[in-house]
Amino acid sequence: MADILFPILGPDIPTLCGREKIMNRLVADLTKESPSHLSIVGPRFSGKSVIMKALYERMAKDDSPYNVVIAMDLGHQTPEDDASFLKLLCKSVGDGIRECCEDYSQHLLMVKDNEYDDLREVISALESDGIKILFLWDGFDKVLAKGLITRNLWDQLRELASSRAIRLVTASRKTLHESIRSEESSTSDFWNIFDMNPVKVSVFDEQDKQDVLALMPELKFSSGALSEIENWSALYPPLFIAILNQLVALKDKPEVTNADINDVASNTIDNVTSILSELWKDCPETAKDVYRDLCKHGEKALSDIGIADRNSLSEKGFITVTGNKVKAACRFLESYVATLNDDVGSITRLFGKNSDYQDNIRSVLELRLNQVADMDERLKRKIQRSIEDIPDHAEDCIENIRGIIDRALDLIWLAELGEKKEIPIEWFGYWSSRQEKGPEHYWENKFPTRRGHEIRLLHLLTGTQNSVAKAKHVTKNTYALASALQGFGDFGQHLEGAKVPMGVAVSSVMMSIELASLVASELKN
Repeated sequence: MADILFPILGPDIPTLCGREKIMNRLVADLTKESPSHLSIVGPRFSGKSVIMKALYERMAKDDSPYNVVIAMDLGHQTPEDDASFLKLLCKSVGDGIRECCEDYSQHLLMVKDNEYDDLREVISALESDGIKILFLWDGFDKVLAKGLITRNLWDQLRELASSRAIRLVTASRKTLHESIRSEESSTSDFWNIFDMNPVKVSVFDEQDKQDVLALMPELKFSSGALSEIENWSALYPPLFIAILNQLVALKDKPEVTNADINDVASNTIDNVTSILSELWKDCPETAKDVYRDLCKHGEKALSDIGIADRNSLSEKGFITVTGNKVKAACRFLESYVATLNDDVGSITRLFGKNSDYQDNIRSVLELRLNQVADMDERLKRKIQRSIEDIPDHAEDCIENIRGIIDRALDLIWLAELGEKKEIPIEWFGYWSSRQEKGPEHYWENKFPTRRGHEIRLLHLLTGTQNSVAKAKHVTKNTYALASALQGFGDFGQHLEGAKVPMGVAVSSVMMSIELASLVASELKN
C-alpha cells in the first residue's frame, strides 16, 4: 500500500478511483452506433477533471472507435473571443491529427484567417476518410461565464458537431443552460446537441466507497468505523480521501476503531479547510442559512427547503434526505462553520424579507460610499443626498443622478483635456480614418456641448471596437458605468409621473458609487 492514496489537490490530476457507473455511462454513450454529445456536471472538487483524464486514457486505447482524442483545459486556457476560440480549435485539431493525417494537420496549423472555413473543410474530409475525433472540454463553464463568445460561433460549432467525425464531452459545475451568461448565445441550437440527461458527479456511492477502500486492503475496520468516516466526510471525494490518507499510519493496527477515525478526522480538519471554504462559498446564502439551522435544530421538513438550496447542499453531501426529513451531514463542514463565528442567519435577518431589504439597504450604500478613498467631496455629497432619498423617495433619487454624472464627467475632462477641454486635432483625423461617428457630425471637431455627446467622446477616448484608446487615465470600466448612469439621468429628467421602484433607485446609486470610486482611483494615476 502506498503511503498516500492519491493527492486531493495539486497541479497533477489524480488517477481515477471508483466512479464505475459514471465511466460505464460515458463509454457506452460514446461508443454506441449513434454516439451522443455529453456534458459532465458537478460541483467544485467533485472529480470532473479526474473523470475526464480517465476518459481520455480509456478512449485513446486501440479498441476505441475514435482515432484521435483531444483534451482541452478551457478553464485555464480560456478563449477571449470567437477568433481565439477558432485558433485554439485549429491548433488542437492540427496537433491531434498529426500522426494520422499529416497533410490536414499542416494545413490547419498554417491557417492565419478564415479559420472556421478551413476547420469545416478539414472536418468534412476527415468524415469522408472515416476519421473520428473526440473532444474533451474541461472547465467549459469558464468560457460560458465570460459571455464573450457570440451566438454566431456557437452556431458554427453546432454545424461542426453535426459531423459524424466529431463528438464532444464538456465538464462544468452547472448545466450548460445554467452556465450561459449571454442571452443571445443561449438561443443557439448548439446547446440542443447534448444529451438532455447530463452525467452528474457528486459524492461517492457505496460501490465507489468499496472500490476506493479496496486499494487499502491492509486496513481492517471495527463495526461502525466506516460509518464514522462517512459521517465526517459525507463521502465527498477530497474529504473522504483526506481521511484515508491519514489512516495509512494505522495500517499495522489489527483493527481501526470509531475512536481512531474521530482522532484522525480531528487532526485532518486543517488539511481540508481550504476545500471546505471554497465549497461553502459556492453555496447560496439561503442554503447556508438552511445548513446552519439544521446544525442547530437537527432536522427540517423537506417541504421547508427550496429545491435550489436543497440541490446545492445535497450535491456536496452536506445534507441527507430521509423520507420527508432533511438532516445536516458532513461533520467536517459542521466543524468548519462553527469556527466562522459569524452572526448566524444575519444576511437572512437583514435582507430575507422585502421589508427588511427596504429597511437596511440604505446602510449598505452608506458603508460602501464611506469605503471609497480620495473621492471628490462635491461628488460624494451629491451621492449622499441620493442615498438619503432611499427608500421613501425613489423618484427624487433618480432625479439627482444627472448631477452626479455631470460632476463625474467634469472631473474626467479636467484630468484628460485640461481646463480648456481642448481635444488634439490629430485625434479627430484618427477617428475619421477609423470611420467613427460623432466628432464631425455632432461636435464639428470641437468639444461637444451636450452631455449625451460627451458620453460618446468618453467611449472614443477609452477605445472602441474600431479605435484604440486615447485616454491617459480613465478606462472602459468608467465608460460603461458613465454610459449606464447617463440613461438613469435622462430618465430622471423626464419622469412625467412615472413610479420608480426602490430597486431601480438603489441600482442607480450603487453605480454612482462605483463610478466615483473608479474616477478617484484612475485620476490618481
